[in-house]
Amino acid sequence: MHLFKDKFGRNIRLTEERLQHIITDHPELLKPTGKIEETLMFPSIVIKSEDDPYVWLYYRPYKVFTRQKSFLLVIVKISNGEGFAITAFFVKNLQKGEVVWKA
Repeated sequence: MHLFKDKFGRNIRLTEERLQHIITDHPELLKPTGKIEETLMFPSIVIKSEDDPYVWLYYRPYKVFTRQKSFLLVIVKISNGEGFAITAFFVKNLQKGEVVWKA
């Protein structure tokens, strides 16, 4: 298991199972742990999901990867003051929701 800190000082866990999911289902995200850690610590924006208030969306711009996608999105479930990384992948647009923090 990998343990990171987010922008707000919370512990965020990334299990081996979730890491394997990211590597297998999102192969464009090479060496994901460093990029995930960077996105959690230094996001450009953090949005609380409209669908689930316990799910926070951490975005960080990445210009060097695919032509169309411009943000790395790390999806985190927050519970009892800690987080669990669900997945991470590149996206073109930000989802709607409550902006928790913006750079």
